[in-house]
Amino acid sequence: MRSRPPYSHNLWGGRVYRRSDVESLLEAAHRARLAVHLDGARLWNAAVAAGESERQLARGFDSVTVTFSKGLGAPVGSAVVGSEPFVKEARRIRKLFGGGMRQVGVLAAAAIVSLENRSRLAEDHARARRLAGAIAGLPGVRFDPASVETNIVIFDVSEAPTFIARLKEEGVLAAGVSPTAVRLVTHLDVGDAEIDRAIDALGRAAKTS
Repeated sequence: MRSRPPYSHNLWGGRVYRRSDVESLLEAAHRARLAVHLDGARLWNAAVAAGESERQLARGFDSVTVTFSKGLGAPVGSAVVGSEPFVKEARRIRKLFGGGMRQVGVLAAAAIVSLENRSRLAEDHARARRLAGAIAGLPGVRFDPASVETNIVIFDVSEAPTFIARLKEEGVLAAGVSPTAVRLVTHLDVGDAEIDRAIDALGRAAKTS
């Protein structure tokens, strides 16, 4: 059997699990003879936020998946890491379900570029904290800016769908994760000018909510 924790959880506001908590989970799982898979889609963000290497964070897991799109900004791409028998079986299953691809060098090149520049994720985190600081002072918003550790900002309002619709009118896209929770994400295509625009839009949306 296999359990599957993430290192930086999307719906937990991108917060990073502490290594001590992860080690307790690994010890319990391995005592029960469970293989543990790390959902590493946000492993890069977690490593930058924690100031540790991806290798350190993945230590003790039996298998890991990583994603080159999302935070890193590549157009597409993921990889699976594990023992030789595990990877061999993963390739067999991928082919069984039609997952083979041809002429993917251009996609691999984009993934390599994203990996070589992954330290820039710290810029996304800094912009998210700046956004969080502005959101914390808005009327009608329930939010702890200290909860922002990576590039995801989740805050509560009275009616998330209405708030999100007002942001969209301002040209800012947000997602709802509950009837009252709004999620914003910083990434490669969001610079300081976009943060300024988002802060202004958030202020206007809060005043009309």
